Amino acid sequence: MSFGPAFDAKEQIRQAIDIVDLVGGYVQLRRQGRNFVGICPWHDDSRPSLQVNPDRQSFKCWVCDYGGDIFSFIMRAENLEFREAIELLAERAGVVLRPTPRHFSETEPGGPSVPSGGAADRPDPLNDKRALLRVLSWAEEQFHRFLVSAAEAEPGRAYLADRKLNDETVRRFRLGFAPNRWDWLLEQARRENLPIALLERVGLLRRRELEGGGVGGGSGHYDWFRGRVMFPIRDARSRCIAFGGRVLPQLADDRSAKYINSPETPLFSKNRELYGLDAAREHFKNAGGAIVMEGYTDCLMAHQHGIPNCVAVLGTALGDRHLQLLRRYTDSITLVLDGDAAGRRRTNEILDALLALFEKNSVDLRILTLPEGIDPCDFIVEHGSQQFLQLVDEAVDALEHKFNTVTNGLDTLTDTHRASQAAEQLLAALAQIRPAGGGASSQVLLREEQMLSRIARKFHLQEEMLRSRLRAIRRGAQKQPAAQRAAVSTSAAEETGEGGPATSLPAAELPTWDREVIELMLLDAAMATRLIAVVAPAAFTSPVARRIFVGYCRLAEHGIHGDFGRLLAAFDEPWIKNILVEFDESASAKTAADRERWLADLLESHRRRDEEVARRTSLAAARQDQTNAEQLLAQFCQQSSNQHRAEYERRKK
Repeated sequence: MSFGPAFDAKEQIRQAIDIVDLVGGYVQLRRQGRNFVGICPWHDDSRPSLQVNPDRQSFKCWVCDYGGDIFSFIMRAENLEFREAIELLAERAGVVLRPTPRHFSETEPGGPSVPSGGAADRPDPLNDKRALLRVLSWAEEQFHRFLVSAAEAEPGRAYLADRKLNDETVRRFRLGFAPNRWDWLLEQARRENLPIALLERVGLLRRRELEGGGVGGGSGHYDWFRGRVMFPIRDARSRCIAFGGRVLPQLADDRSAKYINSPETPLFSKNRELYGLDAAREHFKNAGGAIVMEGYTDCLMAHQHGIPNCVAVLGTALGDRHLQLLRRYTDSITLVLDGDAAGRRRTNEILDALLALFEKNSVDLRILTLPEGIDPCDFIVEHGSQQFLQLVDEAVDALEHKFNTVTNGLDTLTDTHRASQAAEQLLAALAQIRPAGGGASSQVLLREEQMLSRIARKFHLQEEMLRSRLRAIRRGAQKQPAAQRAAVSTSAAEETGEGGPATSLPAAELPTWDREVIELMLLDAAMATRLIAVVAPAAFTSPVARRIFVGYCRLAEHGIHGDFGRLLAAFDEPWIKNILVEFDESASAKTAADRERWLADLLESHRRRDEEVARRTSLAAARQDQTNAEQLLAQFCQQSSNQHRAEYERRKK
């Protein structure tokens, strides 16, 4: 029995991968009764909060309020979209996927749509990630081959040699060169009959308008990367997803940016990717955490000198998405700043936000500022890896860095105005770390007390006065306008790719009738069959409960009854899987309930609600139809009398 290729593939993957094995690859699990428990990787977990149910093939962290199946776990653990999670798990399970982009989604009135594998189900070629990955892999090979073999690439080879990057590093990281021509890559693509639109989609080509009409309806294409050393940007699975290009000084003009990256695409966002992550992630644990640098060559030189736990940001500040990515592999990060004034200024501008982000993500942040006027690449070349690692070991935590920066050269006794501003900045930083009403670990509380004491000594102030001011700053932040808080929440949901109206409604807040119907169906397949026979999807007030009910019905139509794992796999959205797991857990607590009485009560409540709707409809019609008002009102009264009489007789029995 098949719902189509996509659902068949999901079922094959689900059958092939045991959730205990999958989660156990990320979290150390131990058996507790029939289930397994482990330390949740997504919050500062001091006790095992993550529960894995091998019978139901589900997981749940009750602190994070996140649960689901193997698909939603890998989406969260690897920061993937659903299609990417399917591809990763299919590769692990040895399942071959067909190009069917649609899975269960809400459609009315027929319920979840089912991919048929027909022409209508084929993905948009310009958004088919596999096709885009193939084009980028092809381009990576073209740039690399040109760098290592073409005479025209000699300036690129000379630049890398001048930066002391050796041939092994060039080969290992597949560095390349784009010649200073407008159509070099375009001609390579035409020669191999590659779709030009795909190269444009991933940012390798740009479109231009031609004068006088030109070829192809007045438009043409040109190479985006020209006269640049090419740095392939790979995801954690070592797949090329974008490029960074460094212009050669002799080929640059006044309009040439020193570095340019690929644009945002379905594969790439510079705010959530890190250069060198695929090569570094396996080394974070043994090397004591991640070292984050600012440039490609900084990262490459570190790897070349045996410092394998280094990554680099892609021309942007370290942000929340980067932390989510790194948090999968380590909870210790050292941010290395160039020794120039610009590098220090950039970090100081975002330091308060960084402090809040690192506390939120339960990460230990340390900051290393190199000596004046030197970047990590040059420092490692001149002084070697051992001296660099010694500096890394001496890096101070972010709060200490903030204190040092604010108080550097400050005479608190004579420059009272600047001293007051500095104290306020430090208190604001402390407020960011632990907002009002937010919980905190004992370590964070101790660090706060230590910093308050230090501020008091430095600025000759009373600690209690500082605590009072700190509380006031926190209360002020908490009292920001509701509209502003809502905007922040919406922005965060957009950043994570999560959200939507249904995600803000926890399962416990769904209408009682909706929730209990789903619970009874999950608890007892026979009861589910009886409910399906008399209840329509429109009876559900909650859209998410309606979707779950329709999904269950579609499975039942295909002879699949009471299979919780199949029901979980029927939905792509992690938030629906999470609600399903919560329904399943709450239903399990009601195993001793009188199910016949439960069913009768639900059906009676359903009947009463239908009657109430009918009465309101009749009354509304009576009010609108003045010519037949008396007759309709008489009918309404007769209906009410009959219903009350029937209710009286039922209770007598």
